[in-house]
Amino acid sequence: MSTPLILRYQDRLDLSDLAAVGIFCVYVGGILVSLLFAGRLSDRVGRRPLILPFTFASAVASLVLIYGRDSLALLLVGRLLLGAVSGAVLSVGTAWINELADTGATSRDRVHLASLITIMIYVGFGFGPITSALYDKVGPAPLIVPYLVHAGVTAAVLLGMWRLPETKHPDPTVSLRPQLGVPTETRRYFLTVLAPAGVWVFGFPSTSFALFPVILRDAIGGENDVLVAGLTGTVTAVAGLASRPILAAAGSTATGLVAAMWLGVVGYIIGTVAFITDLWQLIPVSAIALGAASGTLLTSGLAIIESIADPSNRGALNATFYFAAYIGMAMPVAVTLLARVVSLNPALIAVTATAGLVALSTARAAPPPQPVT
Repeated sequence: MSTPLILRYQDRLDLSDLAAVGIFCVYVGGILVSLLFAGRLSDRVGRRPLILPFTFASAVASLVLIYGRDSLALLLVGRLLLGAVSGAVLSVGTAWINELADTGATSRDRVHLASLITIMIYVGFGFGPITSALYDKVGPAPLIVPYLVHAGVTAAVLLGMWRLPETKHPDPTVSLRPQLGVPTETRRYFLTVLAPAGVWVFGFPSTSFALFPVILRDAIGGENDVLVAGLTGTVTAVAGLASRPILAAAGSTATGLVAAMWLGVVGYIIGTVAFITDLWQLIPVSAIALGAASGTLLTSGLAIIESIADPSNRGALNATFYFAAYIGMAMPVAVTLLARVVSLNPALIAVTATAGLVALSTARAAPPPQPVT
């Protein structure tokens, strides 16, 4: 579901700000559940048996969301299903793409492929919101037609995917119990550096396009709120797409994590200033920083994951990283809930300080850099 349309659901169903942000975040539950099992299951049965049916389920979720325009319950069901689809396709799909590419073990190849995966993810983030926002301005039935289009495009993509070969032979010895898939020798680094930084992969952009436009809606004005939300999503994603030079300047994937965390802190500071001063024009500036931080985190993280993965754990390891990343999707809800206790200003300051602490921890714990060439 395109994020700008949350504001239409808020009006149509008379929802509070918390409920509106909850629509965006409810599918995190579906994502997290699927991430617990999908990666490990694909290591056991192969990539195709999961990717193909879950891609079909994405079209089904869009059809459910059409009926959710008049029912909060169906809206949440559709979001939950879409979340399960997203978690499975991202984690298993990333492993499948790496195996199809068969890039070898060089740092340059890993970063290049991670960049391509980042681009694929952010193209959807970037063009989906602004397309829906513009359609909301000029087209009929904005809570119906976009979902029909998505279902049709998904069907076409599924036909194209059908010809792709399997890359992982079934292995019935792989346990289906949820496991991290992290090699013992890198577990400390993963749990203390990569996973905490990974939370902000989506923690930064979700705040940018799902929280700031909502809490600044009154300052923006009713005529342009959906358009601004759509533009914010697009700016966030385009910044993520264009973030590769940051990683190149950092010189290594480990240093890239540190640079991205500090850039995200800057984005949060700008967004907080925008809310305190009602200068909603600062939202796109914040979106640039938060999007670039997210893209750099994702590219660095995926490259590091591929450097420590092997065929027996690649699905589970990718799923574990995405599990950490998707926890960050709940950041807007966490801020909104905290704001009910201490008000929005200190809530925004608190989340900014938390990101700063993770940045400091990442900088201190980073292993010796491996140059990106």
